[in-house]
Amino acid sequence: MRLSSQNNQFIFNYPNDFIPKEIEERMLLFMEKNFIPYDSVLDFINSTIKEITFPSIQFNTSTQTLKRGKEVHFKNAGSVYDNFTRELDITFRSVDSHINYFMLFEILNEYYLNNKTPYIPIFNLDILDKNGDIVYTIVFREVLLKSESELRLSYHVTDISEKTFSITFLFNFIDIYWKIEDEPNTPDKNIFDIYLNEPKHRI
Repeated sequence: MRLSSQNNQFIFNYPNDFIPKEIEERMLLFMEKNFIPYDSVLDFINSTIKEITFPSIQFNTSTQTLKRGKEVHFKNAGSVYDNFTRELDITFRSVDSHINYFMLFEILNEYYLNNKTPYIPIFNLDILDKNGDIVYTIVFREVLLKSESELRLSYHVTDISEKTFSITFLFNFIDIYWKIEDEPNTPDKNIFDIYLNEPKHRI
């Protein structure tokens, strides 16, 4: 009998080049002033990630009506990438007077306004087994910001229960790599490559 999947066996961190240098330097000064015990802004933000919602997929079909009104379905001719909802939701714990909320707001606003960076760097999501080894890696490419959830402040709420907020990203491409080979120099197998026999990731 196999073990049930555990939802906490994953690793997701924003990439090392996620924060522009000038914003990183300014935020580090702010963290030092407020005694936030992290070596970098990226470490601080990554530590507040709570959960990730993997996008759903739906395979649409084309229909044709035959003689006497019989309707039949066929596989659609579109790209398999477009069958995903192509939305990635990341939920965070709001901490230290919502500092991480506004840090992310500034970082993502910079990406939105900067025409030299059309996309946010690649996101990697590693799924682990019970021993902590990577089973497969999900790669989201050509990522864009879609939304950041609201932040509700209330004078009458005085409890210190956990507060969360979420950020939704859009992506154009997704790759899933099985960690099959034991040899370090052996390339990982992409799910889409295995079944479609395509040498490239794009379809």
